[in-house]
Amino acid sequence: MAVRTQKVTADDLQIGMFVSGIDRPWRETPFPIQGFHIEDRSQLEKLQHLCKWVYVDVRRSRSLGKLRPAAQEFSFVSDYFEERQRKNGRELINLRIRTIQNDHPYKSQTSLDQELRQARRVHRRISDRIRKLLGNAADDGRLSLDQLRDVSFDLVNSVIRNPDAFAYLSRIESHSEDVLNYSIRLASWAVLTGRHLDLTRDAMSDLALAALVCKIGYTTIPREILRIKGTPTPHVQEMLKWSLVRGVKLLKASDDFNSRIVKLVSHHLERFDGSGFPRGVSGRHIPFLSQIIGLADYYENLVSHDFLDVPLSSAEAVRELFQLRNTLFDGYLVEEFIQAIGLYPTGSVVTLNDDRLAVVVAQNPSARLKPRVLVLEDDRKPWQWFKRRIVDLNDEDSEDFIVASLPTLPRDSVHRDKRYFRQAGLF
Repeated sequence: MAVRTQKVTADDLQIGMFVSGIDRPWRETPFPIQGFHIEDRSQLEKLQHLCKWVYVDVRRSRSLGKLRPAAQEFSFVSDYFEERQRKNGRELINLRIRTIQNDHPYKSQTSLDQELRQARRVHRRISDRIRKLLGNAADDGRLSLDQLRDVSFDLVNSVIRNPDAFAYLSRIESHSEDVLNYSIRLASWAVLTGRHLDLTRDAMSDLALAALVCKIGYTTIPREILRIKGTPTPHVQEMLKWSLVRGVKLLKASDDFNSRIVKLVSHHLERFDGSGFPRGVSGRHIPFLSQIIGLADYYENLVSHDFLDVPLSSAEAVRELFQLRNTLFDGYLVEEFIQAIGLYPTGSVVTLNDDRLAVVVAQNPSARLKPRVLVLEDDRKPWQWFKRRIVDLNDEDSEDFIVASLPTLPRDSVHRDKRYFRQAGLF
């Protein structure tokens, strides 16, 4: 079946096109919710003033001109780069990490439903272990990394079996903003990237363990400061940065000191252009696994309430990461990170056409802009709500599409108590 709708930048619109979806709720515009033809120049200019991009119904348009997809800036997520360039970038990364790569790519072994049950147990075990570790660090400054080594393997094995389950679970639980949950979400993104790059289980276990403890230095900061959510003041930002040094000292003094983990943690705030902390190391001198952790940490900073008053949506965060290629982060690694998590990562809340609310439950590797979603809010009858409605946006017969991704809702949001979020958490 031919393409029904196409996402287009507002600047590329022409008179005669039929607009079927926009990047904001219809009620905030003077346009009819059922869609409309662009009839004249004034209507076109008003649409360009209100929207950055829209969806155009190809079949109903009277004129199409030369359509250019709006999401091209999102790297190969939207096929911006030629296949040759993309392949060469991955080949360069593979050459750098061939000693820690699997011989064969990983394949999913379980369904989302099956793995969610296991992932929930793993998530609970990791939470218990980190809570105990943080308590010990705060009380007597002693750590035991062996407490986390086995659960880091559990996390890796869960992501290998199914790359969507643990990411979905940690994202749905992301309203619990504290060091514990932040570390779990960070580790989830890092291991997901490691799986995408076909790293060995041992390498991914080191990656998971380092990601889980990279913020251990926060235990040295007064709790009343950590309880303050939102954009930190310059003074607090400096405290958070220097907590890395104290965290590394804690790791070095641990009962089971591990030099590999300490090295990964100590470099995760370094940046590709040398502007990082604490040594200003640049480029390839930053350990590869540290670069992954740093990238995952930066992304989670953008989408969580811990460090921003108004967190970005996943699409906005990906846009910012893409703009930071070859400055703060290795350009090729940024592209692979985006490919690993998707433009709409598993667990993200999105708005579908007709203002319906949905949560992403699985990625389509061949179509990252069209994941599988669980519809949470639509016009079904009350007795139909008990039956899950999963929609594959990549299905050729599907006329559903994502209009916008939404930022993570804060813990005190009234929406958290609504039926559809409880349903998502129990999926």
